[in-house]
Amino acid sequence: MSVEAVRIAAAAINLAEDRRPLIAAVGGDAGRAKQAALEFADAGVAGLVSFGIAGGLDPRLAAGDIVLAETVWQPDGTAVPTHAVWRQSVTEIFGRTLQSFAESIAGMDSAAVTAADKAKLRTLTGAAAVDMESHGVAAAALEAGLPLLAVRAIADPASRSVPRAALAGIGPDGERKPFAVLARLLANPAELPALIRVARDSNAALKSLSVAAPHVLRTMPD
Repeated sequence: MSVEAVRIAAAAINLAEDRRPLIAAVGGDAGRAKQAALEFADAGVAGLVSFGIAGGLDPRLAAGDIVLAETVWQPDGTAVPTHAVWRQSVTEIFGRTLQSFAESIAGMDSAAVTAADKAKLRTLTGAAAVDMESHGVAAAALEAGLPLLAVRAIADPASRSVPRAALAGIGPDGERKPFAVLARLLANPAELPALIRVARDSNAALKSLSVAAPHVLRTMPD
């Protein structure tokens, strides 16, 4: 999760102590995501969730739409399925409050920055969205034999490229670096309109995640 997604999930927790989830911010790093998920598995969790934002690959998806992945594609082409019953439970709840899609998510170790990158990845994988954490969590779920759920809100639709200033503003732990964004904008002021669009779309994604979080937490397997 990003730092924002962690805050959203933490704010949504209103569960009995023995059902409260373990939460980690991994900053778009699949290796750290896998390590954290395996540590959670060792601690005795009942399931693993990849929760946060994603880039859109399917042109139908708008900012704020939720992808409840049926499968998570690893970079080597391996498909890891999510837990069908758990996913269906969340889907039924989302149907009343959120626009959600049961599609696949592509995992990458680097960002799909341009619209052309996204179109190519869509052709190669057929996935609806891409992120840099879900495949790490999926690998851990496969290794630990635990149920997997991937809940990702679209923060940059398929038709939009991500400005370099936006990428500069995200630290290794997913924390925001506003001064890095400012420095990039000073070097290339033409990125400002695209950066404003990214901020608006990211806010839509985070709003959807804030609605989704309590439903996901309440449907966790025992």
